[in-house]
Formats: sequence, C-alpha cells, structure tokens
Amino acid sequence: MAGTLSIHFTHADFRHVRFARSPDPMWEAILGLHVLATPPDRLPARLRAWRGRARERVRRAEVRGAFRLLNDLAPSDASYWPDFLTPAESEEGLAVGLRVLRETPPARLERELREASRHRPLPAWTRRLAAGDRALLDDVAHALHHVHGSLLAPDWSEVEATGAADRARRMEALEGGLGAVFASFTPFVWRDPVLSAPYPVDRTIHLRGRGLRLIPSYFCHTRPVAIADPRLPPVVVYPLHSDDPPGPPHTDRQDAALARLLGTNRARVLAALATTRTTGDVAARLALPASSVSGHLTVLRDAGLVASERAGLHVMHRLTARGRHLLGR
Repeated sequence: MAGTLSIHFTHADFRHVRFARSPDPMWEAILGLHVLATPPDRLPARLRAWRGRARERVRRAEVRGAFRLLNDLAPSDASYWPDFLTPAESEEGLAVGLRVLRETPPARLERELREASRHRPLPAWTRRLAAGDRALLDDVAHALHHVHGSLLAPDWSEVEATGAADRARRMEALEGGLGAVFASFTPFVWRDPVLSAPYPVDRTIHLRGRGLRLIPSYFCHTRPVAIADPRLPPVVVYPLHSDDPPGPPHTDRQDAALARLLGTNRARVLAALATTRTTGDVAARLALPASSVSGHLTVLRDAGLVASERAGLHVMHRLTARGRHLLGR
C-alpha cells in the first residue's frame, strides 16, 4: 500500500535549505539501474529513450556483473536500501563519493545491512560485507564506478543540463519566497510547515533545525527518495518535473565521433561543462588529474568552445555557444 512522506520544518530549518547544483553521480547510478528494471510503458519519453540505449550497453559481461551486485543491495522495488551507497560527499564528484564509500566504518555497514535484511532477504555474500570485508566493499565501489562510466557518462551532459534547467526554475520561483519554491515541486505538496509527497510507506521526518538538502534526479521518475538514517543530514532526491521536455536526441555514435575528434578525455571535459564548473570540480567528477583537466581546458578555450573567468579564488569554466552546439545541447 502506498504511503506519504511528510517533512516537518521549523523556522530554523528554512535557514538551512540547500538546493544541489546538479544531479548526484552516485544517486543517479542507483536510480539509473532502477530505470533499466522498469517497463518502458511506465517511463517518461526521455527515460524510454535512455533505457533503450543503456540496454545495449548493459549486454557487456562486466556491466551485467556490476548490475547484479548493486541490484542485490538496492533493487528497484525496495522501500529501503543502505545509505552508505549514496554518501553526502558525492556532491563533490564521483571520485570523492567512491573514496568515502570505501572508507565506510564496519559498524555502519553492519547496521545498515541489518536494516536492509528486515525489509527483504539478502544474498549470503552480504553477510561478509556486513562483517567488514573491505575487498567486497571495494567491489561495490568498483561496480558503482563501472555503472556510471558505462551507462551514465555517455549521456551525463544531458543529465546535468536538465538538472541546470530545473535549478533555474527553482531560483526563479524563489522570488516568491521559499514557500513558492516548495509549491513549484512535483509531486510535492506544500502546506506550511509540512512538505509531503507520495512514498512507498508512511514516513515522517522532523528536521529539528538541521535543514534539508534537495537533489534533482534525472532518473528518479515517480516519487522522491529520502535518506533513511535519522542520524544522517536530511537529504531528499526528487524527480525532475514531469513536464520537462525531453532532451535532444543523443546517440553513442555521436559520442564516439566527438571522442575521435577531440580525444576521449577532452570530449569528457567538454561534456562535463554542461553546467559552470571549476577545474577542481571537473577533475573530481571525471576522476582525472587536475593538471590534465587544466591542459584540456586550455585547448578547448583556445578553440572557442569554453570560456573561463575568475570568481574570487576560483576560475569558473562554462561552455560557449559554439561548445554547446558541438555537443548538440
């Protein structure tokens, strides 16, 4: 039976509401796998198109192995999956998130896997993970890295561009106050001081001055997902608006052609600039050395594809109109 997620705000919480700049790579890896397991007729048009492309990629043996491992921990029909799979630090990029995942304390692994076992039977191998098997934990991190690189990275510029459009919409609504921003979310309903939405089970979150971090998701397409552990900072991942138009057609063939034209890593750097970023942001997101990213940015800037400007201590990089045209964005 479907329930309701109810998030209760105090006056102090309004000072600590944060809107993520873009979709989170580790949340998107898990939710992307859920899209693959969802029948096409239950998906919006943009995700039906992505699912078709991704199913071709997942036929490779290594991707199938990563899919099975992560599905054991976070199946698409689960009302709960372990929070260690989506650490808050992944907002700094995939590489940072994977490092934090690999450093998950054994006590947390045991606690969260024990909670998962209360909701559904877990395969036998997870008992070794719950006991703190670091090699298995490294396998989980590798699976997330492989799923992101093989299934999501080819379309990541579209994911981020769609997230940037959503953020712009929320910032425009902010002119009417934070209540107007909450009222602009779908499928949320705002009745001061409670933000509610459909959820697999009835769940109530009292923020108690801790605030809330809201993360847009390209692959979350039905209802929001909330961090389960009340001891962790409150996080809610929400689906991008159902009325958002689908992104432009994008194919693996186009990605391959762009990689041949620019080189694989330079093409990835260009795609990573779907939203404005610093050199460090790009390096962390792509797990590349900052020196290499800096060199690629210099070439892209000299070609008129990227513009850079200093903002305080950082240099911010963004696509020019020519760069967006080359990406088909």
